[in-house]
Order: sequence, then structure tokens, then C-alpha cells
Amino acid sequence: MELQNIREHRQAAQRTRVELTSLEQEINEDREANLERTNMHLERLLDKVDKDLVLLRHMAFHYRARNMSAKARIKSLK
Repeated sequence: MELQNIREHRQAAQRTRVELTSLEQEINEDREANLERTNMHLERLLDKVDKDLVLLRHMAFHYRARNMSAKARIKSLK
């Protein structure tokens, strides 16, 4: 969201041909670079969580199946 606001502000500044000082340009570039790095980091975290969720679902299915087969063996031994 903030990245989009920065881009819109930059485009508006280009349309009005406002000259930014070198310090303002550097601040804008640093802010955008920081937001992009943060976005990439959050995407990696989401990918990791998705992989973990798939693994947990597989484990739950696996142990549920083992539990059911163990219950069936117990019933057959009675």
C-alpha cells in the first residue's frame, strides 16, 4: 500500500515537473528499496508457512491413518 502511494507520488511529481533535491530523491529511493525488501521477506515467510501447512496436513492424515489401522488391529485381537 505504501509502495503504491510512493509510486503515485513520484508519478505526480514527474507530471508537475517538481524538482526534488538530491536528499529527497535519496530518501524516496531508500524508502522504496526498503519496502521492496520487506515485501520480498514477507513473501518468503508466507511461502514457508504454506509449505509447513502442507506438511502438517500430510502428517495429520498419516497419523490418523495409523491410528485407524491400530484400532482395527486391536479390534481383531479381541
